[in-house]
Amino acid sequence: MNTKIILHILLNPVAGNGKSKKAYAKLIQFLKQKKIEYSTHSSSYSGNLTDIAQKYGNSLHSKNEILLVIGGDGSLNEVVNGIKRSQHPDTAIAYLPAGSGNDFARAAGLTNNPYKLVNQLLQNYPAQQVDCGFFVDNDIKNEPIYFINNFGIGLDAYIVNRSNSHSLKKKLNKINFGNLVYVSNIFNALIKQNTFSVTVRANEKEYKYDNVYFTTTTNHPYFGGGVAILPKANIYSHVLDTVVVQKPNFIKFIKLFTKLIKDGSHVNDPLFHYIEAQEIHIKTNIPEYSQIDGESGPYSKYDITFKIDYFNLRK
Repeated sequence: MNTKIILHILLNPVAGNGKSKKAYAKLIQFLKQKKIEYSTHSSSYSGNLTDIAQKYGNSLHSKNEILLVIGGDGSLNEVVNGIKRSQHPDTAIAYLPAGSGNDFARAAGLTNNPYKLVNQLLQNYPAQQVDCGFFVDNDIKNEPIYFINNFGIGLDAYIVNRSNSHSLKKKLNKINFGNLVYVSNIFNALIKQNTFSVTVRANEKEYKYDNVYFTTTTNHPYFGGGVAILPKANIYSHVLDTVVVQKPNFIKFIKLFTKLIKDGSHVNDPLFHYIEAQEIHIKTNIPEYSQIDGESGPYSKYDITFKIDYFNLRK
């Protein structure tokens, strides 16, 4: 039996329209070949991985024990929240991305190859501190909620909410065409998403924006499965970036989108704004949809304070 590492696997079996199950099967086959000890805990409901991770983090573990998440960005989000709320919030996490978007893995340069990941973990490299954000709702005063990618209000959240609640998505997921729901809802959102006003406070300054299409507080460049909304952002900067985009007309939108995909020059447009800070306060004037790491948040007015934190990542 290989005693160099022991893997404790947290699996989201429905992530990535079946990708996680395939990745897990390859991983287990390889672990058996290498005679590496492992255990597996599978999630059975939304939020289950948070509970499992918190229980894991409440106990002490030896240096050769590794917590490994297999799933998408939402799965990693749940595990990070569980660990950060546990008695040992510095417990390191390894991640095998197997979701639909995998934006955090893209930002962190992580492999999706199970064999490569295990070989890296066998080297016992020290865990790296990587940034994550967290927020507190100033109206509710609830416990901090962590995010690894971004917290969005408006257009992107409308798309996520409509797509995740669409009855057709589950049927299309079975034949690996679930992303078609997102595509259709992009056009739907362009027509139906209203505008709102946002007040942002950061670095002892206040910024007010009207006619806002969406605002996203992000930990790294990507959202929506590889769209670099803010190319300069990164997970080692120790700051968050709040992006505010005011609504363009249709022709302007096409131009902005083309720049976004082509070379990132959309950031120079007068309708595009971003504020960088370790602490950012955002307030909206009317209820809007929200999304947290690609999962639907509440439909509400927001009065939120965002702050930067970190978690330990094994890679």
